[in-house]
Amino acid sequence: MSTPTILNIILQTAHLAPSADNSQPWHLSWDDQTLTVSYDTMRVSQKTFSADNPATLLTMGAVLENISQAASSIGWPFTCHISTLVNPVQPVYFQLVFEPITEETAVSLETLPLFKRHTNRFSYQSQAIPEALLTVLKNLTVGSARVLVIEQRPVIREVGRLVRLASEMRFQTQEVHEWLAKSLRFKVKNTDAYGEGLDVASIDLPPGGRLFLRWISSWRRMKWLNKWGAYKAMALLDAQPVNKAPALVAIIGAEQFTDRLAAGQLMNKVWIALNEQGIAVQPYYVLADQLQRRQAKKIPSTLVRQADDLFAQTKQLFQLDDGEELAMLFRIGYPTRTPVKSKRLPLDKVCSEISV
Repeated sequence: MSTPTILNIILQTAHLAPSADNSQPWHLSWDDQTLTVSYDTMRVSQKTFSADNPATLLTMGAVLENISQAASSIGWPFTCHISTLVNPVQPVYFQLVFEPITEETAVSLETLPLFKRHTNRFSYQSQAIPEALLTVLKNLTVGSARVLVIEQRPVIREVGRLVRLASEMRFQTQEVHEWLAKSLRFKVKNTDAYGEGLDVASIDLPPGGRLFLRWISSWRRMKWLNKWGAYKAMALLDAQPVNKAPALVAIIGAEQFTDRLAAGQLMNKVWIALNEQGIAVQPYYVLADQLQRRQAKKIPSTLVRQADDLFAQTKQLFQLDDGEELAMLFRIGYPTRTPVKSKRLPLDKVCSEISV
């Protein structure tokens, strides 16, 4: 097998990484054995999180984890050069310098565990997660990032309460509401141009839920409904699956650029490991997002006190040291149904100077 074919495997695995609302903000370029991963400013600017947002850094860390696992399976060594910060003009996250290779490889996407990774937003069984697997997860680290496993029912319910409070804030914030509305895809066909965005079919909605989501996509309507407490009802529904989860997994990391990339790597490593064992995963980013918006002073003035209380309670409940943050929260459990998998853009939409 020639190097370009092996490279194509690497590119495809990078392109399978998780991203906020399936925005796929990465751009891949290849030059003289070097793969550069950057932010696709032209394609996603103003459509998703910014290049230096913690959510984007998590995504890019997940891209690095996918590439690392694929390259290890192929036996294609590389040296990783991580940027010290994101240049807003040319937002490059890292460059991977691969060694020349000419050997044949039998590796394909279908044989890699990362190919099975997906989001499952539907209900889970009440069956407990094997303690041996949870012990393995607890011991996983990448750089400064660590895993916190939550099994105790009272603590799970307390986390659910914090998710509900964070969701209440989200449904009262125009910017966040409009971003989510723009990402929703209500009709996704096999032949359409959509390979990005959040497919509504992947969400566990009650009868009429699809129409309701479309109707409240307008902030004007949502703001009117909020006068009658709609944000409370929707946040309660949002947090309910967390309260019922057999277990929760929190990714804890530090607040610096490279630390957030490491948290993204660990997040994806845990996610892949769980899905490989047949355990479903639903990421909950709302709590981390509201806390990061608080840190960036992007919380509406009417919600600042709530955000401060949420920060204090989260720090105590998740046992965060100074300088640490909650990077991601997972609801995990055995699935009751097979979910719709997110589509991807054609590979040539996220690559340049590469034959795909």
